[in-house]
Amino acid sequence: MKFYCAFIAHETSRFSPIPINLDSYRRSALYIPSTGEGEHLLDEVMGEDSWCGALRSMGHEVVIGPIAIAMPSGPTPRADYELLKRELVQTLRAAMPVDGVALLLHGAQVAQDVDDCEGDMLAAIRAVLGPTVPVGVVFDLHGNVSAAMTANADVLLACLEYPHIDFDARAIQMAGLVERAARREIAPVTARRRVPMLGTYYTTASPMRELVDWAKSHEGRDRILAVSVTHGFAWADVADCGASVVVCSDADPDGALALADRIAERYFALREPIRSARIGADEAVAMALAHDGAPVIIADTTDNPGGGAAGDSTFLLRALLDAKVENAALGMLWDPVAADFAIRAGVGATIPLRIGGKIGPASGVPIDVVATVLACRTDATQNAQGTISPLGPSALIQVDGVRIVLNSLRDQVFDPACFEAFGLDPRACRIVVVKGQQHFHATFAPFLSKVIYATPPGTVNMDYRTMTFERIPTPMYPINEPPFEAFGREWRA
Repeated sequence: MKFYCAFIAHETSRFSPIPINLDSYRRSALYIPSTGEGEHLLDEVMGEDSWCGALRSMGHEVVIGPIAIAMPSGPTPRADYELLKRELVQTLRAAMPVDGVALLLHGAQVAQDVDDCEGDMLAAIRAVLGPTVPVGVVFDLHGNVSAAMTANADVLLACLEYPHIDFDARAIQMAGLVERAARREIAPVTARRRVPMLGTYYTTASPMRELVDWAKSHEGRDRILAVSVTHGFAWADVADCGASVVVCSDADPDGALALADRIAERYFALREPIRSARIGADEAVAMALAHDGAPVIIADTTDNPGGGAAGDSTFLLRALLDAKVENAALGMLWDPVAADFAIRAGVGATIPLRIGGKIGPASGVPIDVVATVLACRTDATQNAQGTISPLGPSALIQVDGVRIVLNSLRDQVFDPACFEAFGLDPRACRIVVVKGQQHFHATFAPFLSKVIYATPPGTVNMDYRTMTFERIPTPMYPINEPPFEAFGREWRA
């Protein structure tokens, strides 16, 4: 059989100070079939461990449409989005007839004047295919699930883990269901239950861990093909923001909806214990110093580049310096200018630097320091969940008892390699501050003593009641307190 596959993913924050255009996609991954730009990406997405490779290993023909992935930031310009959508539709038409479509989308992509990019793209795809060709989507659990998505896809399947260590496995699961549907072995239907709450929930801790395990345990029983427990992405600020439960069944819409109801009710009942604590910068440092064990990881969650933040806020750095902490590390502080100055000065130099606080009010104020340059690299990388991600020209500097990685390519911390590349072992530090919310956990967990999720001021603001949302429906927890009724139920036969 013949399958059409494409990848278009961008997590959009309307509160991000970072603009985006096609060059932003080029820095991560951009393949434009009509021009051939980015053809080197085809080998990567067709690898033996990929879901496209899995379809090919079954003996099927696989046609790859556009690939467009970018770092989280503000909305994509309308013209750039329309170009990507046009490539999607035109390459699909050229590939017709196809037996199935399998897509990787994010779920929280917004373009100028288009609040639901995923729903818009799926509607365009369905218009080309007609009603009978199965369409599957694997998406991020931070996606916002819309009615247009459920109406135009037969299989909607999100990753379940945060950090997203299961994305590849879930993508292969999605592709397998599309393949079975194309063979008419199954007839997938999707039910969605909206859950009226905003948040990000760590599946590494109870009781979210147990909820996800219980939800997933229904897969393969009673005609249930896949279960997804999504968190949503509040900072997209769209009408579909919020958590959802999505259940895909084999020709049993009532069973799918009934299970989605059960999971959603339990999910909502856990809203308080799974809610992230609000811990300021000074409090987080004090908690770390009081802990008997090392290293303590402080996650700078509100300055997470993976949520659209700049990655250059100074609140936690100031707290470390004010507390005169010794043997601390902080990474990565996105400051291309300071990194360039440190590289020019060279290893061993002691120089005045103004670091961080450059992009906007959410970044805090710059800090003037006298820094010693400990190491410089132009080729440092980290492993970003299977993708090698360069840091750009970067430097390790020391300011009092704090060693700071200055990077020039904005990214969150995924991997201890972003410290180790400069000869700094985070295992030997008392406190390590990482710019990120949770993806670091997969690689730091084997040696960390404690994790503190700090919420100083920042772009990825966790205090939803203070944010100027314009489109999010209410009532919505924690903006509003229960009791209230706001459970929306939808299904597609």
